[in-house]
Amino acid sequence: MLGSGTPVKPVMKEVTQDQVVSCLHALGVGAGDGLLTHSAVQFLGRPRGGVGMYLEAILSVIGPRGTLAAPTFNFAFARGERYHPLETPSDSMGAFSECVRQHPCSRRTSHPMQSIAVLGRYAEDLAGRDTPSAFDPGSAFERMLELDFKLLLLGADSRAISMFHYCEQRANVPYRYWKEFTGPVYTSNGWQTLTYRMFVRDLELNPQLTLDPVVAELQARGQWRSVPLNYGLITTCRLRDFVAAADLFLRRDPWSLVTHVNSKAISDRQEARSPEENQ
Repeated sequence: MLGSGTPVKPVMKEVTQDQVVSCLHALGVGAGDGLLTHSAVQFLGRPRGGVGMYLEAILSVIGPRGTLAAPTFNFAFARGERYHPLETPSDSMGAFSECVRQHPCSRRTSHPMQSIAVLGRYAEDLAGRDTPSAFDPGSAFERMLELDFKLLLLGADSRAISMFHYCEQRANVPYRYWKEFTGPVYTSNGWQTLTYRMFVRDLELNPQLTLDPVVAELQARGQWRSVPLNYGLITTCRLRDFVAAADLFLRRDPWSLVTHVNSKAISDRQEARSPEENQ
C-alpha cells in the first residue's frame, strides 16, 4: 500500500486501433486515399500494441488501392555519410515514420536527405522518382499533388508539414539558398557518387516561421479538419488546398510567414551592396 506521502505516477491514456479508425472516418479518409502523413503520436496517448497499431489502422481504412507516404528525412549525407535507401534510418521524424520505412513492403525515394517511405498502390511510382531536389518538378512530392493526396497529421502540428518546402522552393524565398551535396548513394547499380541539392535555410538570417496564418485561412475555407484524440489532434487537409493557401501568402510577401529574423544580418548585407543595387 502506498503511503499518504507517496506521489502517484500519472498513467497515460491508452489509444486503440478502433479509436484511430473512427477518427479517420470522421475526417473523411476512405478507401483508395493517398496520404502524406506526419506524426507526433506521443500526443495521442499510449498505443495499444505499439506504434504499428497506427499503421494497421490507416491501412485498414485506405485499403489496397490506397497509398501511405511518410517523410524519412536524414541529413547525415550533408555531413559526409553514405545513404542506403533500405538501411539508412530516418532521423528525428518520429517512431511512426520509422515504422513505415521498416515495413517489408515499403519503398523509399532516392534523395539522400529528404526521402519519403511509401506503401500501397503508388509506392513504386513515387519511390522511382529521382530528382536533384526532393521538391523539384517531377518529384515524388509534386506527384502526390497530381494524385490529389491528403495531408494527415497524427498528433503533429503545422510546423511538421514538409510540403511547405515545395512552396518555398517555387516562391524562391529569400531566406533560403541552393546548396549541393555530393557523396555515396546506394542504387540498383551499387554504390555511386552522386550529387543532390537542397534549398537550405540561411542560418545567418536564422528565420523562424509560423504556418498558423495558413491554417487559419484553410479553417476559414472549411478545408482544415481536426478531431481530438486524448491529448492531441488528428488532422486532414487536401495537399492541393494546403499548397494553394501557402502559395497565396508567399506570393503576397515571401517574408509573410517569418516571425523572427536576424535583422543585423540583413542590415549588414544591405550595407555591403553597391549604391546601384540598393536603388
